[in-house]
Amino acid sequence: IPRPQIIVADEPVSMIDASLRMNIVNLFLSLKDQYQTSFLYITHDLATAYYISDVIAIMYRGCIVEFGEARSILTSPQHPYTRLLLESIPYIGKKWERESLVMSDMESKEFRFEGCKFYNRCPNAKDLCMQERPAAVRKDDGREVYCHFA
Repeated sequence: IPRPQIIVADEPVSMIDASLRMNIVNLFLSLKDQYQTSFLYITHDLATAYYISDVIAIMYRGCIVEFGEARSILTSPQHPYTRLLLESIPYIGKKWERESLVMSDMESKEFRFEGCKFYNRCPNAKDLCMQERPAAVRKDDGREVYCHFA
């Protein structure tokens, strides 16, 4: 298709050499600017997501936990999972201290939780979280945070 309105890119740079990665991302940006092409950019690579995205949805176990303007979410996360996700990125000059998490059979059971899927790993979890899926809390900057305590 010579000028698509939308391109779905699922992990488009995950197996690409680092020297070519930004070439592809910059190609996406030029298509976006030149032809007003929209992208659904699915990735685990938060650096390229930050670079290319206007709006971002952070997901955990198939559920959106935070949604809104990419720069504000990735620089000032509000959901505990988004914070944990960003803290898992190693930085030069900062020792990465990893807390040991028990990953029992709860890993598969989390998909079936009726409440918040992040309940077992959340430092703020209460009984309410296990029983009831949190509704979106709209923040002043327009983002939506799916947490009872946002």
